[in-house]
Amino acid sequence: MSREDLDTVRPDALTGGAVTADPRPPAEPRPPAGRSHDAGLLRTIGEALIQRYAQIVLLVVLIVVFSMATPNFATRQNWTSLLVSQSVIALMTLAVLFPLIVGEFDLSVGYLLGFCAMLGAYLTGQGWPVTAVFLAMAGCGVVAGAWNGVLNVVFGINSFIATLGMGIVLSAMTLMLSNGAILTTVPGLAKTLGRGYAVQVAWAVWIVAIVAVICFYLLQHTPVGARLYAIGGSERVAFLAGVRTGRYKILAFGCAGGLVSLAAVLQLGQAGSVTPSLGPDLLLPAYAAAFLGVTTYRPGFYNVPGVIVAILLLAVGFNGLSLLGVPFWVQPLFNGLALLVAVLAARFVARRRTGERRGPA
Repeated sequence: MSREDLDTVRPDALTGGAVTADPRPPAEPRPPAGRSHDAGLLRTIGEALIQRYAQIVLLVVLIVVFSMATPNFATRQNWTSLLVSQSVIALMTLAVLFPLIVGEFDLSVGYLLGFCAMLGAYLTGQGWPVTAVFLAMAGCGVVAGAWNGVLNVVFGINSFIATLGMGIVLSAMTLMLSNGAILTTVPGLAKTLGRGYAVQVAWAVWIVAIVAVICFYLLQHTPVGARLYAIGGSERVAFLAGVRTGRYKILAFGCAGGLVSLAAVLQLGQAGSVTPSLGPDLLLPAYAAAFLGVTTYRPGFYNVPGVIVAILLLAVGFNGLSLLGVPFWVQPLFNGLALLVAVLAARFVARRRTGERRGPA
């Protein structure tokens, strides 16, 4: 048999059906498929947990550190004061959440808070009953918010310009009501809601908790919430899918105005007076908490649990630093740094996951 014939003969024909050797080089040993799959799954789960709950872990760490650093931090009195002081900011943040979800901004919420609070004090001084005062405040808040939506949807004005213009108008109306003076006529019920307690918990805390639960259910478990998120994702796609985008955007601005009027009631009761300059300084803290909340619970989406965690994180951080004796200007510095770090961390994790899905170039 020639060499060419040997090359064409199957190996098992020469060995009686058994292959004694493989001329190819041995393959690299491979790890078990299950092990690599489990490692990748664990890493994915770990990154998801970090991305979703990093703020909660940081919040717990801050609470532990400040409790050990200063004995006044973990007291019931300090925590009560902390939660009550954040009730107005919490309602303001929940208010700006609705326009943000539909892809718009409302820059008038701070001015609207000052106007509603001044309106309540002014009408109380005119002898109006408490129920009528609260209804007037709520009505003005909802109407002003809905008008922002009308300016944006019907007249096609950018939400930045429309709400900023509305804010300036509200500021002028606040000055008109007060004539530049501080009003101290506050409804008794507003004082009760702002400073009173029920079952050893402040009424302000109860109100924020109830409103947060309602907003969470509305946004996460109803068709209205699904449509609002759809509009924010792509207004054109939502419109082509049959969603009446204009009406829902006006609804979002109206909800924002209603929540601001409720925040004005608490602010009026807690402060016991209203200054003409009240409101605009609360705009940036509200938006900082809203943006910070995007990195928690549902990363990339504005959501209620994330907002609550963000508010607590910012409040605990500043409160603990204040008890340690830091200057007053540390609060905006802490808020800004916390927002930047949280957003950068979320973007880092998101980019890493995107790169892994795409694979090497």
